[in-house]
Amino acid sequence: MPVTLKDVARKANVSPVVVSKVLHGKLDGIRVSPATAERVREAARELDYRVNIWARNFRAQRAMMIGVLNGRGIDRPLFSTGPRYFATLLDGIVEGAFKHDYSVALCPQLLEGNPLDAVSDGRFAGLVWYSIAPSPTNLEALASCTVPSVIAHARASTFGNRHATVICDNQQGIGLAINHLVERGHHRIAFATENDALNVESGERLEGYRWHMQRHGLSVQASDVLDFRRNRHELHKYLSDGPRHTAIVAHADGLAADIIRLATEYGVRIPEDLAVVGFDSTEFCDELRPTLTSVSQPLYDIGKTAVELLINLVEGVPAERLELVLPCRLDVRGSTDFVCSEVGVGDFL
Repeated sequence: MPVTLKDVARKANVSPVVVSKVLHGKLDGIRVSPATAERVREAARELDYRVNIWARNFRAQRAMMIGVLNGRGIDRPLFSTGPRYFATLLDGIVEGAFKHDYSVALCPQLLEGNPLDAVSDGRFAGLVWYSIAPSPTNLEALASCTVPSVIAHARASTFGNRHATVICDNQQGIGLAINHLVERGHHRIAFATENDALNVESGERLEGYRWHMQRHGLSVQASDVLDFRRNRHELHKYLSDGPRHTAIVAHADGLAADIIRLATEYGVRIPEDLAVVGFDSTEFCDELRPTLTSVSQPLYDIGKTAVELLINLVEGVPAERLELVLPCRLDVRGSTDFVCSEVGVGDFL
């Protein structure tokens, strides 16, 4: 049987009210002498007493659970999104939640019935949505949700400035990648995406690519924006024909990894023939050969910041800003470790 507050009270020869004051910081009107307080703490140590958070919250009728919801579609719980993406984001969410005695649940995968009902039925204090697309289903879900919500990887304006958001500075991150490639002599730089998976952030990265290329005086043609669908048929064709560019910036690490893996099948050397840059920069990048240069999106900090912002909203502290934007950095690895010369580029044309 677990040790109860009453057990500690009997051991210390005090009332349960005194134990609650000393161990839980409750009942401000009760005064306890330092000697009595130390006797209570000693009794708790000897009995190995632990606070039962669930019981305390039940008595207070307070939910202490944060739901984490994939926004690619409330009926599509794709928690494995991206190479190590979700694990890194979740680490930050859990750290922020546990720091404030909140628990975390992944939903709606663990819920029965209608997920739209479940997220607002009282079991959650608040929700962190991630990878959310402004689809009619998601807009309906957000509009009908009655608990505080924070959206990771989105702009507040996308959802009518009704919800707080946390996002990385996608344009600044892409700028780091373009600067790096230009410094290594690349002028023919492509941007690779998957239009069947294009979301708010991927769109921002594409616009950032166009802007930073122009800033360097480099033209962008329609053929410089590569659409490699999930079946990778277009990628196979691009590599088999011989790459028209000396470098590719991919909208995400998963696509960049596929470019590296498939390049060897067609005799395209990375980075000598084609430099590759990804976006996210988790430990996954170090497992590729060559290792993948990638824009480091602060996923851990995004998760932690989102949940801390959410807890403030749950506890009645209004957000000073609806949209928090966190800077990126560039992690340079083997996939760009080569100084390009425009001489010889035509070998693949």
